[in-house]
Amino acid sequence: MLWLILIVPGLLCAYFLFLRSILHKIPALQNFYDEADGFWAKVWALCGKSLTMLWGYLLTAIGAAFELLDKIGPLIGDPTLDLKTQITTALQNNPALMGYALMGISVVTILVRVRSIGKE
Repeated sequence: MLWLILIVPGLLCAYFLFLRSILHKIPALQNFYDEADGFWAKVWALCGKSLTMLWGYLLTAIGAAFELLDKIGPLIGDPTLDLKTQITTALQNNPALMGYALMGISVVTILVRVRSIGKE
């Protein structure tokens, strides 16, 4: 984990100081970098200007965060180191919550896909 903390800032600096200007000059990528001038414009460009892709990335981030719950539990004040187990137990005691969450995810996914299909 320590190597990640030490290497990522250096890679980000190298990208922003050197690599980004080189990539901006490549004709195939020039249009992308012209559109991606601000942070949210970059996020929107990385999603291919698609709400469906943005929603997929969001669900992936939520899944990754759930996978890391036991590691970040002590940081948010859970001394027992089993935050993931506690959440799983709470959902098992009330399975309707999981059903409602999955129905909500399905509805949003269908809506953004229908919106994308309507634009084509």
